[in-house]
Amino acid sequence: MGAVLFFASTQIASAQTRTIAILGASTAAGTGATSYDSAFAGRYAHYLQSLNPAWKLVNLSVSGYTTYQVMPTGYQPPAGRPTPDTAHNITKVLALKPQALLICLPSNDIDQGFPAAEYNANFDSLRTWGLRANIPVWITTPLPRSALDAAKRQLLLTLRDRILSRYAPRAINFYDSLGDAAGNYYTAFNFGDGVHTNNHGHRILYERLVAADLPVQSATLIWARGGFGDSDGSVSPDRSNATFSRVTYGLPRLFADTRSGMLAVSMGRVPTVFDMQGRYRAPIGPNSGWSNR
Repeated sequence: MGAVLFFASTQIASAQTRTIAILGASTAAGTGATSYDSAFAGRYAHYLQSLNPAWKLVNLSVSGYTTYQVMPTGYQPPAGRPTPDTAHNITKVLALKPQALLICLPSNDIDQGFPAAEYNANFDSLRTWGLRANIPVWITTPLPRSALDAAKRQLLLTLRDRILSRYAPRAINFYDSLGDAAGNYYTAFNFGDGVHTNNHGHRILYERLVAADLPVQSATLIWARGGFGDSDGSVSPDRSNATFSRVTYGLPRLFADTRSGMLAVSMGRVPTVFDMQGRYRAPIGPNSGWSNR
């Protein structure tokens, strides 16, 4: 008999709300796009809903913010630096208990003349706060910024390189293809102020955010070889030689597995089955078994 895949009803992902939070400045807030729905964050919010209605995006971005405004509540900044905004900072994110955090604070620290040692330390601290709370943290690079002078644009490029090397694999490149080697926007992506990107650029940022695959919450699958499930949809290991595997939320992901014919599942509105070639098979329920022949 062909192998049969069963879902145990107690192991299907719940409808509990799952959150991705953004701490950012004007680009993350949507500046440069003709509407929020055309901005990278607005597009991403719709994308998350298309994966599963339980996902939502909480965007805490505020135009003009630097790394200082999003530092923890109670943090005392150096003289002349902004104080944390308790409604839009890392402490607020921790209270939300999100499944992931995106930090998108491109270049306002540089624009305001803060030393690199300060904003680099702030990025490190924000990431540490998230990781201590078991929240995966992604950090984007700066975007181009033609409005800066040459010296500050060099600092921007240095920050880009630091983020890509220090925070990999959870660093997202928001620079490449939008700007040149000197820190300036390519005309096609310049909103017109030398600071923000337009709809075309926001679309690229959205696509790179999707490719980063932030929604990595897992659902448990049971792989049953040659057995049948119990009446409640569970699998008895002694009857089916079941083993347990994982599959992530997001675009359909296939298991890196050498067993012939193994199935993968994308947890969308309705769980769906794909074979190892990524071909759609069928929607399934907690008591359904599918022979993969």
